[in-house]
This record gives sequence, structure tokens and C-alpha cells, in this order.
Amino acid sequence: MKAIAGVAADAFAKSGLLGLLESLDRNTDRVRVVAYHRVAEPGEEPDLDPGLLSAPPEDFRIQVELVARHYSPISLDDLVAAHRGERSLPPRAVLFTFDDGYRDFAEHAWPILERAGVPAVLFVPTAFPDQPGPGFWWDRLHAALARTDRREVDVAGLGRLPLTDPAERRAAHRAIRTRVKALPHDEAMKWLDDTLAPLGEVPSVHRVLGWDALRTLAHDGLSVCAHGHVHALATRLAPEALARDLATSKQAIERELGEDAPPAVFAYPSGAEDARSRTTVREAGFELGFAGERAIDRLPFADPASVKRLPMLNYASALFRAQLRPSVAALGRWLIDERAARAA
Repeated sequence: MKAIAGVAADAFAKSGLLGLLESLDRNTDRVRVVAYHRVAEPGEEPDLDPGLLSAPPEDFRIQVELVARHYSPISLDDLVAAHRGERSLPPRAVLFTFDDGYRDFAEHAWPILERAGVPAVLFVPTAFPDQPGPGFWWDRLHAALARTDRREVDVAGLGRLPLTDPAERRAAHRAIRTRVKALPHDEAMKWLDDTLAPLGEVPSVHRVLGWDALRTLAHDGLSVCAHGHVHALATRLAPEALARDLATSKQAIERELGEDAPPAVFAYPSGAEDARSRTTVREAGFELGFAGERAIDRLPFADPASVKRLPMLNYASALFRAQLRPSVAALGRWLIDERAARAA
């Protein structure tokens, strides 16, 4: 389906209609917040979940250059000032954002952004920098299933899951991932540990940038912001635990970055949010909360604690460019809905 959409987007771009729409767009109330996770070559880190790969470096370079040529890259400061009513956004505003703080951001993404003069925001779960540990749970799950020689695994609540071929391992990954996201955070992490234990030892998949690297990036102009403390879904923490997690992550950013700390904004881990978590984000002192709903947002924000983004799914350049058009952005939502339906 994504391939078909890519062909259509490529034809749209080559027809000249896409460029015409871009040139005629003078609206200054829209902001396209594009969201990435990892920028790396496929297979560069085989133990990491390939589902978090947003773009290979060369594709990402093309995307950044397309934005620099046809749109108006903005910084987090620009967006916050516009939200406050202190300035207007330029036409066709685009903000680049990245979640999780993987090391490949510094290796691949930031040099491309710097060369193009394009600002960006990196959302980091503050418990991870410089803390030795096994890594993100989804990477641990991927590595355990990829490395095990077991032909099946008995999983509490799911029964026996076959692992005899890649398709069965992908199906097991989807089933376990869905279960993890449905449980309260602490219970989910304990359940996952129990699930992975029979699969054998897995080396650490911790790949988050350390604070020294983050401070250097922040000093060079990157906005390093909070992505929670332990990367728990905001909807899977009790109210008091969520308030503590938000306060801890906010304080860590301010303490570690000092004068290079950006305005207080937050990105919901996995985009998971609801009315209760939005209220808690506001009460924690965050001006903006970047959420999971896929759309192009408009100022003034309907809810500053739920700013919409455009997740990048390893798109070809034409499809990436088409996603930035309000009339076409719904296509990406359809792709994500279809992917979710096929994964269910």
C-alpha cells in the first residue's frame, strides 16, 4: 500500500501540481511537525527494532533539502513564540522532531540538518543517558526473538507462540508488543522480563546518547527536550506516578543543559495521551505537549498539550513531500491505520 501511495505521490510531484500548491501556500497559521525515531542504514544495528527506522541517511538528506528548498524550517523557539503570540510563523512552516535520543541521531541526522541550516528538536527519556542498562524494551524484544534458537515460547496471557520462521517471529513480536502497551507500566515491564527470560541471554541494546553528547548538541543549537523519564506511556501510569515522571524529566533537562535548556515542551512516549495525561502535562509546567495524532496542526492550537505531528515511516522523497500538503496529509493517516489493521 505504501508503494502504491509512493507511485501516486511521485506522479503528483512530476506533474508540477505539487510544486504549484506549495508556491501558492501563503498560510502562516499551519505548522507541520515531522517526527522521526532512527536515521540509519537498514541492518546497521541488527539488534535494534527495524520498526523504529524512519529513514536511511541518504533519504533523510533528500527530505531535509526538500524542506529547505520548498518550505520554511523553523526552530522550537519560533514555534513557542508563535504559540505565545509574540511572532508569526512563516508560510509553510516545518519543525523537525526526533524521539528517544538514539546515538544515530548524532552520527547521521544532525550533521545533515546542520549542513542545511535546519533546526530540530530531540526528545530524550531522561533516565537513559549515561545509565547502563539493557536498553529500550522494544529493542530487547526484537533482539531476543531474532537471536533465540527456540521454536516456540509460552507467554502468559497469550499462550504458545511459534517461532519457526521470520513471519512467525514478527507475529510474536506484534502480539507481545500489543500486550506490553495494554498493561500498566510497571506490570508491563515485569511481564516482559518474564516473557523474554526463556529466550536466552541478549546483550545490552542501550543506544541512547549520553549527557555530554546531548550538551554538545544543545550548545550547537539543537533543542533537547523531555520525553518522560522512563519512557512510560502516559496513559499507563497512575496519576501520581505520571506527575513524578514528568517532573523528574523536566528537572533533568534543566539541570543537565543549564543555559542551553530550551522552552519546556514534552513529547508523549509512543504518542499515547488522553484527557488525564494532558491535564497532568499542563500542571507539570510544559507549554506544549507533542502527541500521537497524525495531522498538520494550526495556530492557535486547539489544545497546546496535544500538538499534532506527522510520523515518518521510511517514506520515499515524493511521498514525504506530499505528506506536507494539508490536502494530502490524510493519506499518511490512512497508511498508518492500514498498517495497524494488518498488524492486529
